[in-house]
Amino acid sequence: MVKPRYATALTTYFSYVLMFAFGRLRDRFRRIIDPWSSKPLDFQQGYAPICTGLEDFFTRRLIQRIMDCLNRPIASAPDAWIDVVERYSDDGNKTFHLTGNKIRCLNLGSYNYLGFAASDEYCSPRVIESLKRYSPTTGSVRVDGGTTKLHTDLEELVARFVGKPAAITFGMGYVTNSAVIPVLIGEGGLIISDSLNHNSVVNGARGSSAAVRVFKHNSPSNLEEVLREQIAHGQPRTHRRWKKIIVIVEGIYSMEGELCKLPEIIAVCKKYRV
Repeated sequence: MVKPRYATALTTYFSYVLMFAFGRLRDRFRRIIDPWSSKPLDFQQGYAPICTGLEDFFTRRLIQRIMDCLNRPIASAPDAWIDVVERYSDDGNKTFHLTGNKIRCLNLGSYNYLGFAASDEYCSPRVIESLKRYSPTTGSVRVDGGTTKLHTDLEELVARFVGKPAAITFGMGYVTNSAVIPVLIGEGGLIISDSLNHNSVVNGARGSSAAVRVFKHNSPSNLEEVLREQIAHGQPRTHRRWKKIIVIVEGIYSMEGELCKLPEIIAVCKKYRV
């Protein structure tokens, strides 16, 4: 992981402290000068406030100041390049007005990893054909009445590709991790997880009832230390052998953009037979 320089980190934290201090000071003066306007906007309009306390302060004094950088509406397909709608605010980012212009921008914030969301001469006609035949949604979960021929064809193709008798597909990566991990391991097992694994892996590990230990991000040497210690001590209190040990890493860490040191980690796992 690329670590920021000390000066960069220091000035960033100092900026947060400065914004927090000035925000608190402005709120205090506002309560003295105009007590009614200091109440949340929802409360002024007769509704219960959506945000209260520190959350309300964080929204007004920190997030609102950079709101022009967030929730930017686009006017194109989420391809590699997108058209961002130009807007401006004259009340401190409380409301925005559209200018009618568009700005061509490089898209670095999309889940469209494979480019299927944009128009494609090969995929688009087949997608349109499938939509006409199957509709955009089945209106049901797969276990009830939501499995179509497309699902079974895809799973058979995946099974043949990986050389397995069967396969199962999920609609999104998050539910893949959070649903599959509790099936692979349970109580009496041990999950050793990279410290920067995605939240879906964290939730899946928590839902499995297995013990969870963490090793330093992308560090095979620290993984070996954790493995050696856990194998030596066994389960808490009883010190029995773990029923199963699973090491979970990511091929590419989506939040950091780093490649996993997979060969070294596999070597450690083979050394300790996990």
